[in-house]
Amino acid sequence: MTDSHRGSTDKEPERPGAVMNPAVPPAKGPDGRVIPPSTDKPVRGAVANTVQDDTESVLSSPVTEPPTHAPPDSPERVAMRARIKKFVLTVVIIAALGGALFGYDTGVISGVLVYLTPDFGLSQTQVGIITSSLLIGAAIGSVTGGWMADRWGRRMTLLFAGGLFFVGAIAQALAPDATVMVITRLFLGVAVGTASLVVPMYVSEISPPTYRGRLVSMNSLMIASGQLLAYIVNALLAPTGNWRLMLAMAAIPAAALVIGMYYMPDSPRWYLKQGRDADAKKVLEQSYYPENVDSTIVDIKKTEAADEAVKDSLGNQLRKPKVRALFYTGVGLAIIQQFVGVNTVIYYAPSTLTKAGMGDNAAVTSSIGIGIGAVIGVVISMSLIDKVGRRPLMFVGLAIMVVALVGMGVIERLTQSTATGYVLLALMVVYVSAFQLGVGVPTWLLLAEIFPAPIRATAMSICTLIIWMGNFIVSLVFPPLGDLWGASTMFFIFAVVSALSLVFCYRRVPETMGESLDEITTKAES
Repeated sequence: MTDSHRGSTDKEPERPGAVMNPAVPPAKGPDGRVIPPSTDKPVRGAVANTVQDDTESVLSSPVTEPPTHAPPDSPERVAMRARIKKFVLTVVIIAALGGALFGYDTGVISGVLVYLTPDFGLSQTQVGIITSSLLIGAAIGSVTGGWMADRWGRRMTLLFAGGLFFVGAIAQALAPDATVMVITRLFLGVAVGTASLVVPMYVSEISPPTYRGRLVSMNSLMIASGQLLAYIVNALLAPTGNWRLMLAMAAIPAAALVIGMYYMPDSPRWYLKQGRDADAKKVLEQSYYPENVDSTIVDIKKTEAADEAVKDSLGNQLRKPKVRALFYTGVGLAIIQQFVGVNTVIYYAPSTLTKAGMGDNAAVTSSIGIGIGAVIGVVISMSLIDKVGRRPLMFVGLAIMVVALVGMGVIERLTQSTATGYVLLALMVVYVSAFQLGVGVPTWLLLAEIFPAPIRATAMSICTLIIWMGNFIVSLVFPPLGDLWGASTMFFIFAVVSALSLVFCYRRVPETMGESLDEITTKAES
């Protein structure tokens, strides 16, 4: 979350502990302003500086990026700004291929199952195992991805994930039976889980503060876009029934990710952690204005030192009532994200639509609407979340989801026909859009905001693991329970869970819009 302090960009924030010596001339920066002396003691909670973007709107920076007094419209500055944007956008697009692959590999299975099930003679239990095996791997990847990113670097970890994406795509496309399919999807899941953790980390660390929020949010958009791409590929290949090619197509963006990341640098923060100051400076010189490079290096080092100074165990922090309440809220949000049933719609939409009266090809093709609905929901949520707040979006999204799920349950109980199939599809599109609006985007943002600094990494890892395990459980049990009770009953159960989730969010979820991470930490630890 970007810091929300507002103030003049012509004034440097006062550094705690700084003492001016009148006998010594003050040091001056490249822009001629006085640089106040720093202190060697890390200080948490210091006010972050504000910067201005090209549209003159005031944003905030987690590291100091002093404004320049050079004319912003001079040819040199315009050329420099264009060069910086080109470099950063190139890095983000290549890294975001990991998010797109995440979306593609979780979405493509929906169309594959329509043709894979009869080819392999699968039971509904086997369908659930094949679908959910990827999610077990994703849970493993989400746990090990952070360790790999710190040890090997963000770039090498994404290269590793890209290699797994490529090999996994080819291997599952060539799977001769259900057992091999489960194993290959398990390894593919490790790539999905690793990308889900490392892509936002890498993008946030290499992006300049002015554009960081928008660029990091692109990961959610790329995931939804990847799922939409999977639906489109499924629809194009539906007349042939070639499910192997549906799976193999993921190898193309996977190869692009590997080739692209090979030529990308690592993040400056990781370089500095390794003592590679020259490499960090080289990256910053491509993504920051020259006068801000040295000061940014200093600030990153101070931020890292401050983080080390405030580290604390999860157990010690949970003894504080407010911290404990926020931790339980985070766990609750992680559970809500999966147990409202969204992935049953994403994974099993064509199968459900076929049972509702659509033909196989029509059901697979119609799923494109679900992908479009997801992308629209993400875009709307991204545009409103810093304007109306997190809580209002969650209330609206969950309320719409309850209505849509009840409608889906009712339609499922009517006589099967093409008309009921299309009504069910429309309700699915509304449901998925509402999920992205009120649960998908807000949940990931809140999990990055509400935890105090000493336990933020640990608590986020726990919640991410819960999300993947919840995804696994729901995806595993939906086919057999849907076969036993009927999809209608399952939709009614998800409607009840969504209604209870609305009550939970109303009572437990704080509004974090307009608050800095330091302010949230201070409140939690008070």
